[in-house]
Formats: sequence, structure tokens, C-alpha cells
Amino acid sequence: LPIKNIQLSNIDSCDMTEALLSQLGQKMVEALHDPHIVGIVITHGTDTMEETALFLELVCGYLAKTVGKKVIITGAMLPADHPEADGPDNLNKAVALVEDKGAPSGIFGVMGGEVFQARSMAKRHTSSLEAFISGDAVNLDLGGQAKDGSQVSEDLPIPPIDKWQRVEIITNHIGAKSDLIARYQTLGVQGIVLAGTGGGTVHHDLNAGLEAFMKDGGALVRSSRVGLGRIPSQLSNGRLSASMGAGDLNPPKARIALQLALFASLDAKANALSWQDIFARIVRLPNFR
Repeated sequence: LPIKNIQLSNIDSCDMTEALLSQLGQKMVEALHDPHIVGIVITHGTDTMEETALFLELVCGYLAKTVGKKVIITGAMLPADHPEADGPDNLNKAVALVEDKGAPSGIFGVMGGEVFQARSMAKRHTSSLEAFISGDAVNLDLGGQAKDGSQVSEDLPIPPIDKWQRVEIITNHIGAKSDLIARYQTLGVQGIVLAGTGGGTVHHDLNAGLEAFMKDGGALVRSSRVGLGRIPSQLSNGRLSASMGAGDLNPPKARIALQLALFASLDAKANALSWQDIFARIVRLPNFR
């Protein structure tokens, strides 16, 4: 197949921005609608790859499956001039996956010779060539079938560059305090993701600040700093009962999901769904509309 190269940006992925996500999302939607394009491979730095992968899954994953095309995100752990550079192999496998007519359509990641569902891939090692894992999901072989169980039957709207909702991550730890939360409110933060301990638990001092944040209209999602496992919809000790559990999403990915849910809830086409309804669909909770 002929390959066309387009460079959207050239940055260290630790400097990735919401503005670039919006631009990338729009480019993907345009490319997926283009009848002359059979598939897309995105090269991306590994530090924030998992966040971009989830974003793409949520804003154009349904479209990709509908039009029968694949979007593959890939990258490298070693520089291109390293004698054991992994980038070429990852890129070749990504292109092969696009060309494989027997492989399922949708959004996928390729790293370390493995194929991942976009929403489940996560970087869990700072330097290993096998730095990425698939969370609680199963890696895919070329030609394997993707069964993500998602309840989302349409893509979420892509926020314009200046319409992203501000969401910050706060980590629970020994001696966690809540004074930063009041500061965040003065800065216009609309949502917070708690990187909780264990199954999303929270220190009682931090809990007080988060409860006040929700009472003032702030959106709160509980995730975990652990990295694997699902977060329950409610904590057994009753704390933060008005918050949402992040399901299988780690804090950085839960942040992207919350940002998109908050924006979608403001969209006129959202049929009056709340951000909680939309977020619940993302994380596959059954008890919301």
C-alpha cells in the first residue's frame, strides 16, 4: 500500500497538550471519512501514549469500527540511532496490522511486538522494551477479535481547543491534606481525579476537602495509584458517595475521560445527559442512563 506521511507536531510527548489532542482527533475523523485512506498509523512518544490512545478510542473509535478501518498508535522505547532500536519493528507491525484484512477495525496500540486495545494499554516500566501492559485486558494477536464490552454506541464530541474542561489529579498518601483543593477551585478547576490508595480510598483530611469541592458543583472521579484492578462504584466506608468510580481507568486516563464527559454534557446534542451518565458509559457502569 502507498503510504502518505503527515507531521502534526514534533514534541516530547511529556509536553502533549489538550490543544494537540483536539487537532489530532479532527485529523483522524477526516482521515476515517476519506475513502482513499484504508488505515492510519500514528507515531507518538511513549510517556503520554496511553492518554492519547484512550482519547482516540472515545472520540473516533466508533467511527473507525463503523467504516471498517484501523487506527494504530505506536512508538519506541529506544532512540532511532540505538543499535537495538525498537521503533522500526513496532512501525512495521503497525503497518502490517493496518494491511491485515482479517484483523478487527478500531483503535489499537503496538508496542514491544504486542498489539493492545487502545483503552487498556498502559506504560508500566520506565525503560524496558516491554514497557506496556494491557491492564486487565488480553493482548491481541494480528487477526484477533477485540471485545472491549463498551456501552458507548457513538463517539464523544471533540472539544474545541479553547473548550477543554480543566481537570487535575490529586494523589492520596500518608498525611494527605486538602488545602490544595481550595486553591484549585480559585483557578477554575471543574473536575478532580483522585489517585487513591488501594481501591480508591482517601485520607479523612483530604476527604473533607473533596466533599466540599463536590458540594460546590465540582466533578470527582476516584481512581487508584495502584495501576491494576477496577475501582468500585462506592467505597465501603461511605466516603465520597457522590463521586464516580473510574472502573479500569488509571488516573491519567480517567482525567481524559472526565474532561470529555464534562464537555459532552454541555453539548446540545447530548440529550440532557449528565457528565455522570456519560462517564458511566465510558467505564461501563450499568446504573446510569
